[in-house]
Amino acid sequence: MQVRSATTMTVLCAFQTTTRVIGRQRNSFAIRTFGRSNFFARSMSSTTESSPNKYFTVGLTGSGGFIGTAFRNEISRVGTVDGKPIRCVSLKRGSQAEQKSLEDMASASLVWNPKGSNAQDILSPAALKEMDAIVHLSGENISTGLSGPLAPLGIRPWTDAKKKEIIDSRVVTTRALAKSIAASGKKMSFIVAGGVGAYGSHFMEGAEAADESTDVSNTEGFMAEVSRKWEESAKEAEESDARVVKMRNGVVLSKKDGVLAKLYPAFFLGGGGIVGSGKQYFPFISARDMARAMVHVLKTSSLEGPVNMCAPGGCTNAEFTKAMGTVLRRPTIFPLPSFAVSLMFGEMGDELLLGGTRANPTKLLDSGFEFYHPTIELAVQSAVDEEI
Repeated sequence: MQVRSATTMTVLCAFQTTTRVIGRQRNSFAIRTFGRSNFFARSMSSTTESSPNKYFTVGLTGSGGFIGTAFRNEISRVGTVDGKPIRCVSLKRGSQAEQKSLEDMASASLVWNPKGSNAQDILSPAALKEMDAIVHLSGENISTGLSGPLAPLGIRPWTDAKKKEIIDSRVVTTRALAKSIAASGKKMSFIVAGGVGAYGSHFMEGAEAADESTDVSNTEGFMAEVSRKWEESAKEAEESDARVVKMRNGVVLSKKDGVLAKLYPAFFLGGGGIVGSGKQYFPFISARDMARAMVHVLKTSSLEGPVNMCAPGGCTNAEFTKAMGTVLRRPTIFPLPSFAVSLMFGEMGDELLLGGTRANPTKLLDSGFEFYHPTIELAVQSAVDEEI
């Protein structure tokens, strides 16, 4: 979920720039979790029932977005699942679903229709039969849009129309895919993107981190409401033979897109600084770790339900700001006061920019996942260095 306090620092940059910094190469390191070997052994089995197809086929929505691009880059590095080459099928929305089999194609794209009246009209049953998993990433960006004084910088306050776009783009599409998966009767994986906003935005410095066992039924805020509706829309697939994973994504750091890409020009020009008090938590994850975690979820059949996709512990906005200055070797002395955020962005500013979330990836760690970039400085360095 590309959200949280860092976004507003782009206000400090009055123009756009294509300047990029080639960061210093650093050796990343992994954070390991010990004493969990029994769980790890259970976790490395196949994600789906045995398939006669020669490919491990993944249907992917949002394949052109920066998270989808990072995921495709990572599966090309991994190469195989259960000894089968991974085939990624880009699912593209259209007014009429293509009724075709994937046959023996090494790669493919397929048109599906989230507004179809029945399962067959949503997604080709023949194609679905050949899929081992669907990874659903697409959804309206929560902060960008075509209107508002700062829209060219990638920032748009919430309006009633924008809120409806945010909810419908997630709920309608997820419900449609869940319906098709349930109708197929196939034992497969349905991996749906969501956000750590499910836990609310009240986490300030010193607050205890939430994890997947935290009750989110009454958490406050618009993004918490969006997250609940989003996750509930996968219910029909959960009630079938499918394995459903609800990824609760943190802020994915990449210079290609998202929060860091918007901040990059301002920080590069020395115009960065803390937002508000700087004490609000910032639940980050590097794009590389995000893609790796997605592949881990794909391959690990013991993972289901909510899974936090963020680095352990997170950091505060002040710590993020310091890391940006350190990696880019720039001063970070231009704060954005709370009153200015509230004045310019209203509800969105109060919740996403002045508020924060702290979450731990307990399920990922317990299933044996190792972060390459567990600290904010390493994650920022990775975003600057890598081309994903």
